[in-house]
Amino acid sequence: MEAKYIITEFNNKKTGFLLEDGKLVRACLLTNESLVGNIYTAKVINIVPSINAAFLDAGTGDTLYYSLSDNEGKHIFLKHGNSEKVCIGDELLVQVSMDPIKTKKGAVTSIIELKGRYSILKRNNTVGFSKKFVDEDRKNVLRERVKNVIESEMGSFSKIGALIRTAANDVSDEAILSEVREMAIKLNSILNTAQYSVAKNRMFSAPLDYIEDLLDIIAKNKYDDFKIITDLESEYDLMFGIIDSGYLELYNDEMISLSKVFNLEDKLKKGFNRTIHLKSGGSIIVEPTEALTVIDVNTGKAIKGKDVQKTFLKINIEAAKEISRIIRLRNISGIIIIDFISMKDTEDIRELIGYLKSFLSFDEKRVTYVDMTPLGLVELTRVKGERPLTLADFN
Repeated sequence: MEAKYIITEFNNKKTGFLLEDGKLVRACLLTNESLVGNIYTAKVINIVPSINAAFLDAGTGDTLYYSLSDNEGKHIFLKHGNSEKVCIGDELLVQVSMDPIKTKKGAVTSIIELKGRYSILKRNNTVGFSKKFVDEDRKNVLRERVKNVIESEMGSFSKIGALIRTAANDVSDEAILSEVREMAIKLNSILNTAQYSVAKNRMFSAPLDYIEDLLDIIAKNKYDDFKIITDLESEYDLMFGIIDSGYLELYNDEMISLSKVFNLEDKLKKGFNRTIHLKSGGSIIVEPTEALTVIDVNTGKAIKGKDVQKTFLKINIEAAKEISRIIRLRNISGIIIIDFISMKDTEDIRELIGYLKSFLSFDEKRVTYVDMTPLGLVELTRVKGERPLTLADFN
C-alpha cells in the first residue's frame, strides 16, 4: 500500500492529511491542543463516593476525572494526610489519559507511561512484548536486560516495567536498551522533581502528536511506500532533524497549491457527509449520538442480478472498508453500532466479519470487535482519547 502524509495550511490552519492509496483516512489539526500524555501535579478538590472517583485541579482550566477504583494502590502521593484513602486536599502526580469530549470531563491516571519508538515505559513491574514480537529466545534475553536497565536507573522507585513495541523487531537490542535507559532517566527525574513541586504544575509535555505518529508509521514499516510532503518550509526544517530525510519532500510549486494537487478540500467534505455513497450503488449513513455512534448500511439502487445475497455481501464488504476509513477520519470513539444489510448465509456473515476485522486492523487506535447481536447489529468499541472531529473543525 502506498501512503502520503500531507502537511499544509488549510483554511489558515496547519493541518495533516493521511492518504492511503489516494483515499483520505485521517485529517488532523496540528495545533497539539491535546493534553493526552502530559504529566501534572494535581490537587484533589472533590470526592464523589457514588462513582468512586475524585476530581482534580491540574491547572489545565477544568477539573479532571480520576477513577479511584482503577488507580487503587497505585496513587503517587505528593502531599497526603493521615487517612489511607485519597482525600480532598491531597496532591497527586497524574498523567492525562483522555481529553474533554463534549460534556465529558478529561480524565487522568496515576499509571504513568512514557512512549518511545521501540518501547513504552509504564508502572506495571513487568516487561511485555508486542504480539508481533515472536522470537522467544530473544524475548527471554531482552526481558532480563530491560529489567536490569530499569532497576539501575529508577533507584528507589519500584514497580516500573516496559512494553517492547512491534517496531523493536527490526532494530538491535542495544538500540532498544538505549531508549529504555533514556526514558527511565527521564521518568526518574519527573518522579523526583514532582516531590518538591507545587500543585497544578506541568511536569512533562507529551511530544507533538503528529511527529510521534509519523515516527511510529516509519518504525512499524506500515506501508510499501511512504512520503511526507509539505509546502511549509518551517515544518520541513522541523522534521528534517527528527525524521529520515528520505521520507521528506518539500513542495514548492507556486503555480498550484499542494491542497489542489491532492484535491484535499473535496476529499474532506465527502468524508464528513452524513451519507456516504458507495461505488456499488449502496450507501452509508453515520449518526453520532451522545452515548454511541450508529452507522446504517443501505442497498440503495445496488440490487441487481439473480443472486441478491451475494450482492448484499459485496455491498457489505465495500461498506466495511469505508466504515473503517470513516471511523479513523472522524476519530469516532466509544461504542459504535453498525447495521449491515441483513444476510441469511452464515458463511457470508463470517466472511464479512473477517473483512471488517482486517480493515479495522489498520487503525492507529485499538478497535475491538465485540459481537453481532441476534438482530444482526455489529458492536465495536474504539479507544477514547482526543474528541471526535467534524467538518467545522477544519473551516
